[in-house]
Amino acid sequence: MTLYARPFLPLIALIGSSVALTGCNQDDQSAFAPTCPPVEILSQAADFYQYDGHGLDAGSLVTHAGMSGLTGNCEAGPKKSVRSRLSLAVVVERGPASDGKDIVLPYFVAVLRDGKILEKKEFDIPVSFAGNQSTVSLRTPVRIIDVPASPDLQQTNYTLKVGFQLTHEQLDYNQTHLRPAKFTTHTN
Repeated sequence: MTLYARPFLPLIALIGSSVALTGCNQDDQSAFAPTCPPVEILSQAADFYQYDGHGLDAGSLVTHAGMSGLTGNCEAGPKKSVRSRLSLAVVVERGPASDGKDIVLPYFVAVLRDGKILEKKEFDIPVSFAGNQSTVSLRTPVRIIDVPASPDLQQTNYTLKVGFQLTHEQLDYNQTHLRPAKFTTHTN
């Protein structure tokens, strides 16, 4: 399943709650696959802006990154769990205030149950610009997140939320300067 959005626009992508799965129970071919937890890219954390500290104008921009897509699937995991596999598409732009060095973008996947955060996993995205390259499109490695399977295989009370790990200042900037994202639910 693949979701795409225009680069640099905040995006909320939901992976549907009923995805066709294979290989869930090798011993029982009539077993149903568990429901995948919905995955959401948080609109307020889908963009990463870094400035040089001299202002918030275009000339002070060091880098801008935007989550532009999400791919994933899920299957039955070990010990009655649902194993989600996620990979993000990210577009990174080097700004005029960049010193040309490689950068590392932090992001997270939070596991929520009934709306409460149970666990937050943090990852890094290393970014290298070749020569005078100003924009890089990349895909993160696949991340595996296991959540307990519900006794009712057609329901789940777990969700996964994804976003850049932002400072308070970056989050405030996103909330005050970016248009709210519109999102669509996609299911297979």
